[in-house]
Amino acid sequence: MKRNPLSITLLSTLLTVAASPHAREITAGEVIDRARATVGADKALDGMVTLQLVGSLDPADPEIPSATLLIVARKPASQRLEIKVDDIVETTILNGKKGCIIRSNLSADASRMRDLVGPEMERVLYSTRQFFNFYRPDFKNGEKVRLEGIENHRGQRAYKLAYQYPGGLETVRYFSVEDDTLVATVTENGVESIGVGSQTVGGIRFPERIEYYEGERKLHTIVLAEVKVNKPLRSGIFDIPEGDTQ
Repeated sequence: MKRNPLSITLLSTLLTVAASPHAREITAGEVIDRARATVGADKALDGMVTLQLVGSLDPADPEIPSATLLIVARKPASQRLEIKVDDIVETTILNGKKGCIIRSNLSADASRMRDLVGPEMERVLYSTRQFFNFYRPDFKNGEKVRLEGIENHRGQRAYKLAYQYPGGLETVRYFSVEDDTLVATVTENGVESIGVGSQTVGGIRFPERIEYYEGERKLHTIVLAEVKVNKPLRSGIFDIPEGDTQ
């Protein structure tokens, strides 16, 4: 009995499709696009130019006092971070390619300033860009991303994406296979951040708080009490003072 070659080919094709309904592997870009869609529309994400966050930094150790927190950022490379504990305020300012850290004692009316340089400067630049990139790699400055497969992370099946700059700064993000949301972010020094809760401002979904861990040990939590998107900023907020004051 002769077999019809066309029938054999068709049957083989149907069996292959049935056995491998997801034969085409997903790309890192597709994972990122899906994750961004859970945060907001591209118009809202790409249209964010300024961001203001007000909240608190609460250590897991009850013996350590909480701090008030203010973050103001402007695209592409300006940021002001203020952390206040009692009368001590530490202010980090980034303005383009220049930056500084000012430590002030309000009760003594004294302050000391030093320049941001080297890896410290790079980290502040990196954090500023991340406020506006929403998971996209910073291609302009050489950052690349690769998909390293699917892993179980924090009780979820997640895509593992590794981001890396030419200088070696690396970040790993885990995105849920089930609903595309961000599960966790791990920095190169092993500190993991997890967003909890949700609040929508300017069409963009932000967490209500961010928990930080080192392994299974909880370090602290940042609570975001107020989020402002594309609101006017105080004049001179990113200005860097001249000289060193005592």
